[in-house]
Amino acid sequence: MVNFSVLALCLALALNMFVTGLPQKIFYVVSYLSVASVLYGLVRRREDFRGNGFYLALFAALIIFALIRLAWAVHVKGIETAPSTDAITNISNYLLGAKRLLLGAFVLLSLAVYGHRVSLTTLRAGRVLLLLGLLITLGFGIHEHLYTANIRIKLTTEAASMSSYMILFIYCAWLWLSRYETHSWWKVADVVVLAVTFALLYLCATRVTLIALIAVGLLFLLQTYRLSLLTNWRIGTLALGVLAVLVLMTSNRWLEGVQDIENFGTNSSTSLGARVAIWGGAMDFIEHHGGFATPDARTTEARQFITAHYPHNVEGYTNVKYNMHNEFLEVTTLQGWLGTLSLALLYLVALAGGMKRCDLRGVALPLLALFIAGLTDSVLPYNQTATIFIMALALCCLPRSLPTAALTSER
Repeated sequence: MVNFSVLALCLALALNMFVTGLPQKIFYVVSYLSVASVLYGLVRRREDFRGNGFYLALFAALIIFALIRLAWAVHVKGIETAPSTDAITNISNYLLGAKRLLLGAFVLLSLAVYGHRVSLTTLRAGRVLLLLGLLITLGFGIHEHLYTANIRIKLTTEAASMSSYMILFIYCAWLWLSRYETHSWWKVADVVVLAVTFALLYLCATRVTLIALIAVGLLFLLQTYRLSLLTNWRIGTLALGVLAVLVLMTSNRWLEGVQDIENFGTNSSTSLGARVAIWGGAMDFIEHHGGFATPDARTTEARQFITAHYPHNVEGYTNVKYNMHNEFLEVTTLQGWLGTLSLALLYLVALAGGMKRCDLRGVALPLLALFIAGLTDSVLPYNQTATIFIMALALCCLPRSLPTAALTSER
């Protein structure tokens, strides 16, 4: 069952960016199997959970996080008498995303506890699926870029930024699965996947995901191979070279950002300027609301703040109805300080695990990607990104190495 779950998750991640509906159905099948395996283990095989204290804590943190979002969505849905179209969409996204995060927590715990039963053949097949999925996704992305009006590709999502976050989470899953292989031709596959991932993120043109890609790649390199960029001049030079290439290839987007900052005093209605206005509106809203709030109430008060302090910021005034463009501000404005604590708990569990020297090298990859992306955008409010995040996080909970017996049998 656990081998099937890993293969199914890899298939869902591989299909997600160019197929709608099927990946979500696959996730549900895996989640129901995982709920059954966890409940069976708790009743009949409690010894299986010994030594997995960190993953039990992460499981509990995810349950709390999902339940608070679910409670908020149900509460707001019940009290809203005449919600706007955007509010209905927002509430529906939170409701569905919370359910999937709740189910995904069981997937995570199941793979963490029973992941040692996964065979090397399963992992190889999963990586092949991910590789093929990313290559096909790139084909769809190039087609959309060349033959549609979308300058920034969206693929199966409503926004280019959402696509970029999902692609980044898929890459995190690939990175963790790659540590089980040492053959040279798999290293070639690693380079191919990195190039494909970068190409897709370039077509999505979301700046923060490029930063997150570099951070995740460096973290994986340092953790997996225990290399120091300062003492190993070859690795340090290679890392700086890759960084320079990435910056040069995306120089236009960085120049736009610099220009937005320089011209903020005369023209704040830009991508970065809108975020400043939205963040200001969010902070003002938080000062007056510490509990659950409706999306429409938040939009109304935030727009009043933007009108008063940034009267010419059309971008901020328009886009504030979607989200707060920061994960912590988004959660706090809607779910209050209770929601903030639930989000912070995910990172606090990881930090506590690190301080206790728990092996969280896999978990750190998607969590780091989420944290960096969440600095300038709201990632988890959308059910699609929440689903991909929890699937990638679950795969990254597989044990750091397979049992010697399993490796021997594969050979």
